[in-house]
Amino acid sequence: MSTAAAKKEKRDRQLFFDREEKFAILSTMIRKTAGIFIGVFFLLNSLSFAHPFRPGEKLSYTIKLIGIPAGSQVLQVKEIVEDETGPLYLLTSKVKSSGVVSFFFHLEDEIESYVDAKTLFPRFVRIKIQEDSRRENVEVEIKKEDKIKAFIWDKKRERKWEKKLSSPPLDILSLIYWIRAQDLKIGKKYEVLLLDIPGSFKKIQFEISGLDKAYTYLGVFSALVCEQKGVENGIKVWFSQDKRHLPLYIQIATPFGYLKAILREIG
Repeated sequence: MSTAAAKKEKRDRQLFFDREEKFAILSTMIRKTAGIFIGVFFLLNSLSFAHPFRPGEKLSYTIKLIGIPAGSQVLQVKEIVEDETGPLYLLTSKVKSSGVVSFFFHLEDEIESYVDAKTLFPRFVRIKIQEDSRRENVEVEIKKEDKIKAFIWDKKRERKWEKKLSSPPLDILSLIYWIRAQDLKIGKKYEVLLLDIPGSFKKIQFEISGLDKAYTYLGVFSALVCEQKGVENGIKVWFSQDKRHLPLYIQIATPFGYLKAILREIG
């Protein structure tokens, strides 16, 4: 074999090995990337199935005030997002008055609550309230290091402060989903620390007080009644008896009478 032919054969052989090495590296990268995506997929699905709701769930309600249609409410589990503390559910609530009632009582409330995907305690809450002349705009971040602290920003009053807490708190929206995830049985009692606007915290007690019928736009269902204790005319919620524990009917006392949210649609 001539020297030129030998050199050509050596170059071809080197190119072949270089190409094989690149293919091997690329194949390894693809396998690792696929493994990461598969791992994330199964992680998110396992998180979704750990609770009686999943990202994408949308519950629509008709609001009635003293029996008169007064507006609508939509509760949503938007998605799972990641931050430095781990995966979080983004929960949202939107309430808006409509019809005749809106002429004498304007209502437009929005809540965003980013809750720990495992414990359902919020890490960050944004609340905007428009209830007639009342206006609130508050953001709260909850951090758990050596101690639990709430960092509160009252945008309306342009105030910022922090507060040490005795236990992880819930806001009114995350409270509903937290209750749904519990083993609900008649007679069971709970005590939680609840965020109260514009930035205080109070302990509330509630109990699964019994069975009742919940009349909704989707039909009549047997439901577990969860009611606030220790106060007159506290919040009451009727949860479905199935594993989803859907909030079928919500009742809140107001100066104008009972405000009721009645389940109309499940999306």
